[in-house]
Amino acid sequence: MDISVLTEEYVQRNAVNASALANARKISTKDEFSGRKITADKTLIYGDCKGSGKEPYHTSVDVSGETVISRCSCPSRQFPCKHALALMLDYAAGKTFETGDVPEDVARKREKIEKREEKAKQEASAEAAPKSEEELQKAAQKKKASADAAAKKKIERQLEGLALVSDFTKEMLSAGLGTVNGGSVSRYKDLAKQLGDYYLNGLQLLLQRFLLAVQAERGQVGEKELVAKLVRLDQAAKKCRAWLEKQLESGDYGPQDDILYEELGGIWRLDQLEALGLYKEDAELVQLSFNVLWDEAAQTETDTAYWIDLTGGVISKTENIRPVKAKKYVHADDSAFDLYKVKKLYSYPGGMNRRIRWEEAVSEPCGADVPGKVMALARDGIGAAVKEAKNELKNTLSDDATAMLLAFDCITVSADGVTALRKGEESIELRAASEYAGSLPTLKHLPAKYLKDGALLGEIRYSAEEKKIYMVPLTVVTSSAILRLS
Repeated sequence: MDISVLTEEYVQRNAVNASALANARKISTKDEFSGRKITADKTLIYGDCKGSGKEPYHTSVDVSGETVISRCSCPSRQFPCKHALALMLDYAAGKTFETGDVPEDVARKREKIEKREEKAKQEASAEAAPKSEEELQKAAQKKKASADAAAKKKIERQLEGLALVSDFTKEMLSAGLGTVNGGSVSRYKDLAKQLGDYYLNGLQLLLQRFLLAVQAERGQVGEKELVAKLVRLDQAAKKCRAWLEKQLESGDYGPQDDILYEELGGIWRLDQLEALGLYKEDAELVQLSFNVLWDEAAQTETDTAYWIDLTGGVISKTENIRPVKAKKYVHADDSAFDLYKVKKLYSYPGGMNRRIRWEEAVSEPCGADVPGKVMALARDGIGAAVKEAKNELKNTLSDDATAMLLAFDCITVSADGVTALRKGEESIELRAASEYAGSLPTLKHLPAKYLKDGALLGEIRYSAEEKKIYMVPLTVVTSSAILRLS
């Protein structure tokens, strides 16, 4: 392999997660590596990176074989770790690397690899010969045993991290939120960073969101909302623990139709989704809304769109996540106004508004009949829709909002300025949200003809402080038009 493979794109593609990539960029930007060297044959780069301890971390990236091998003396279980990613970024950025010899420890490891490869070639040669059914079965069992051993090791590591989360939530719930101060927040931020090394990306994000809420200015986040976020983290940790322990007990470590797989750092492939039956053929999609949402905790911008399937009325969403540190390397999505005919539509595990993906689709301009078809798929009862949304929002691992398309007789504004969606005797309050700042004002300024006998796509949310359900408007649909509000 050639050293030229170590490009910005390569680093981005091979980072374990967005957090590792962001941390690597910080290390590279701060120029924390010293003694950067490259061997004369340009097959190895290495250097020392400043760490949290007295001694620096010794990091190397080896391209002498058929694959890139990163090594680091840090305790991270991520491969490549943030230090190795940073070293590659330094090389890609054209920083100075002095010529150096291959370190003894790397030379020994290379020798071991050569022996293993030679052994593998001999085994491959032996495998090329015709095998009996018994030999094939033994080979498959050996391969599965190796994969199971790696999965078991990862789960054991995740359980260690979950123990840290449980200790944190117990401490907070017993001591009370009033005990949180600057020093403890700093300590808890360190814990959040550590969770990435335990393959607990979902819980890491929940903890970061809780800490951001704790640090918010007085009055922005109420105590009930803080407690709700803490309880959500605690319940998520318990569910993850139960799920992992069940896997250890059953010995079934493969991907399952469960949101916890991704919550625990799993990354879905389309073939895995298909194997689980999480796909639909011949879908017809219309995008009802599109927004770029900022996540302070994750430091990401996400191109988020809600879509409705004209063949069944299901509302799903697409999410294109762009880490702020790597935005220029990730293609941004945009609004779509055509009708998309998707041969095979994949959906991720979850409840309502499942995330969807597809590999190919044929698009064509929406016909004049499309708004009417969308409107015909709207839910007719507000009460029943709210009840279903409540059940969804109760799930500790679900999103904080559930998107629904509700039919309405009218949209009204009361004397005290309260906007409401009404259908028969039922109603739901419409409110603004910081993510969709312009949607409610735009709605209020629509001509009166659009505020009667239509349908509204909106996110149903719950206020823990008020113990009240409300809806954030996104799109108005009539028999002749689809009007996006933001």
